Amino acid sequence: MPLHAHFNRLEFSDSFEEFLSLLDPDITISVGKEIPFPATYDILIHPSPTKEWIESSPNLKAVVIPWAGVPDETLTLIRQYPKIGLHNLHHNNYNTAELGFTLLLAAAKRLIPLDQALRHNDWTLRDQKPLAILLRGKKVLILGFGEIGQALGAYCSGFGMEVMAIRKHPDHNTADGNIPVFPIDQLQDLLPHTNVLLIALPLTGETENLIGEKELYLLPKGSILINIGRGPIVNQFALFKALKSGHLRAAGSDVWYNYPDSENSQQNTPPADVPFGELENFVLSPHRGGLVEESEEQRATALAELLNAANRNQPIPNKVDIEAGY
Repeated sequence: MPLHAHFNRLEFSDSFEEFLSLLDPDITISVGKEIPFPATYDILIHPSPTKEWIESSPNLKAVVIPWAGVPDETLTLIRQYPKIGLHNLHHNNYNTAELGFTLLLAAAKRLIPLDQALRHNDWTLRDQKPLAILLRGKKVLILGFGEIGQALGAYCSGFGMEVMAIRKHPDHNTADGNIPVFPIDQLQDLLPHTNVLLIALPLTGETENLIGEKELYLLPKGSILINIGRGPIVNQFALFKALKSGHLRAAGSDVWYNYPDSENSQQNTPPADVPFGELENFVLSPHRGGLVEESEEQRATALAELLNAANRNQPIPNKVDIEAGY
């Protein structure tokens, strides 16, 4: 039987026609926030399905989260249905990696204070002792070596940096064989030899507060930390202290501890419980790492590839490890 996929809502309305052109012609697509009748969908594209959505279609074999990451409530729900696969999309891997590398460059070159001063016609920083550092030859540790981490590794290698990485299952590594990959239990041994720590991990019970005061002070004085994984992987109070004291030269983050919970709070929600905005050596970005002009087109292409694989009875890409949570 041809595949039937149902979208709770379209995430790429401007690229819908292109999306349809990429699909196998026998795939059926339906869209709607109400459960269709009859509910015959084989694939459900929904960021947070309810039990009713899962159980309404006897044909359901997979749920797709149309972005990277999985909400905790969705993981909890899907664990009750072991025969239904859970998948997400990795179309924004290079987007996020590029933003992470941008944060690294801005932090290493202390670009934000220079920009802010010159906007006010102030040239005095030009004649002060340079705070920028050379990245070439520096040792970078990538914490989390999935698709985003591997893209970061390629960018760092291209800049002449000495790259090493940590991932939960080093034996699963499919990246450049010239980059040594270590298990997580070697983190504290590697930190004293790290000039730049790049974090590209998902947030799980194992990774929350993984980088605390002890880990930050194992890094050599003058190191840089960049976080494009999830905010709570790094203890915010320890990070603020390490930046304020000067132990860390600089940091940058696209991921946070507090987020607006409504449209009205968009302009008055501090991203953390400490005043990171007061620090000149911290580069802040409002969690836009995956968003580029091409995002909708990328998502449409990734979803078409996923649905075509399912329609052809091939393995569906990006299967989430339900127990690990990513």
